[in-house]
Amino acid sequence: MPAGVTLTAVRASLTTASSSGVVTVDINEGGASVLSTKLTIDAGEKTSTTAVTPAVISDASLADDAEITIDIDTAGTGAKGLKLVLIGTRT
Repeated sequence: MPAGVTLTAVRASLTTASSSGVVTVDINEGGASVLSTKLTIDAGEKTSTTAVTPAVISDASLADDAEITIDIDTAGTGAKGLKLVLIGTRT
């Protein structure tokens, strides 16, 4: 992280939707998930904003210079072009 951030929302989108299977993404700070419910994009959809199960942020405080990693837990079938957005305010 280039600065400390209070995370208020997370979103993801795809260039090509999964033809079957949910795309599931986890966001980690220093190896620990910041989500209690992971970010998903439903099959046939291109955005997480319409997901049946929305992501839930469990650790909103991202520290300055923290290592942020992204895990793709399930990729779906044929999904391509994942983009992830972290939305928050600088602390």
